Amino acid sequence: MFKKNVEKLLVSLELAQEKKDYESVAKYYLEIGEAYKKEGKVSKAIYYLNRFDNLVGGDNGLYAKFEKQDDKAMGWIAELEVEQEPYEKTIQEQVLEKSEDLNVLQKMQWMLLTMSRFCVLFQHISNLPDFEGFGKLDKMVDYFAKGLYFGKLDEDKEWEISDYGDYMDEVFDSSLMSDYTQKVEIPNQESFVLADLESGDVGTFYFTMAFGALQSFIFDELDEEDLDMEFVACGILADYYYRTCDVDIKDERKIQEEIERIFFDYDFVKEEPDKERFLERIGKYKKIMLI
Repeated sequence: MFKKNVEKLLVSLELAQEKKDYESVAKYYLEIGEAYKKEGKVSKAIYYLNRFDNLVGGDNGLYAKFEKQDDKAMGWIAELEVEQEPYEKTIQEQVLEKSEDLNVLQKMQWMLLTMSRFCVLFQHISNLPDFEGFGKLDKMVDYFAKGLYFGKLDEDKEWEISDYGDYMDEVFDSSLMSDYTQKVEIPNQESFVLADLESGDVGTFYFTMAFGALQSFIFDELDEEDLDMEFVACGILADYYYRTCDVDIKDERKIQEEIERIFFDYDFVKEEPDKERFLERIGKYKKIMLI
């Protein structure tokens, strides 16, 4: 009964997504999350409840209509996370603990190594209408990598970096993030959608904060209190696996590979690599597909 009910809701959700009927999308997110909660499927429940909260929270037009339900959903999420901490948060906590041993430059290097691994995925995303700007991440990573070793960049590059950061802020704050009709097709597995970048409840926030921190660092404007090292763990793209798989995501091969890279990078930056070794690793990572 549970399986048939959820399958029916998922079909209704997909139809609402195709119609861009976001009020219905929100309603089905909440209903699916509640169904998984009642069934004791904690990870799935948290995923759909977070999708509901991400869609209706903030200042968009849906918030007033769903304010009471959002309060209820956030309460459920808090309860479920006590019962079973989301895997991405476990990795984020490990990253935060290890980052305490790093100086500011090493923290910047660690974040940039993770960011460089998004380049292939972002290049695929840039082939979709409305997302062409994603393809410039490759260039931004190159600018940051050089800036970490050679100091402040030219003014024209500063404007390019600033424009890209503004563009990403705009996209991540828009309803485009809930458009499931535009998909990155991946051979032999489920397609990728922009909402998968949420990576929990605030994954895109961590991306923009990391981008802003790197930008500020190379232009000598960084306030160390603005560092959100959690971005280092965002490459596991947990939401993609919560959405597409029923198994425990920590058993997914791609996630295991990314976690290995994350902590391998920690040891690497602790060694204070010279620019040749660092740029070599950046170049290698820019060829990796995360999912």
